[in-house]
Amino acid sequence: MFRIRIEDDFDASHMIPNHAGKCRNLHGHFYKVEVFSIGNELDDNGILRDSDFIDLKRTLSDIVSKYDHKHLNDIIGDDTTAENIAKIIFKELKDRDIKKLEKVRIWESPRNYAEYWE
Repeated sequence: MFRIRIEDDFDASHMIPNHAGKCRNLHGHFYKVEVFSIGNELDDNGILRDSDFIDLKRTLSDIVSKYDHKHLNDIIGDDTTAENIAKIIFKELKDRDIKKLEKVRIWESPRNYAEYWE
């Protein structure tokens, strides 16, 4: 089994209106997005089939760019937790036909992340 990983990042503001703590207030994060792809088969060039780094990075960059320096509540509603952002980006990658997608990891701080996979 092979696993590859790419990453990108974006800055965005958000708030979680029904949160009991300080996250209900407007604040921002430097989000790091990691995408993991897995599979057993390499192509003739020794690259994980259907998971070329260049294609994955281009697709992720395109997705992440629509969130960069935006207020996430305006884009995805009030479910702006790291968990939901991971799920949304995972679904966007699947919708763009990323075949070997394993999971998406979203870091909202240097010590905290959430992952989503199916």
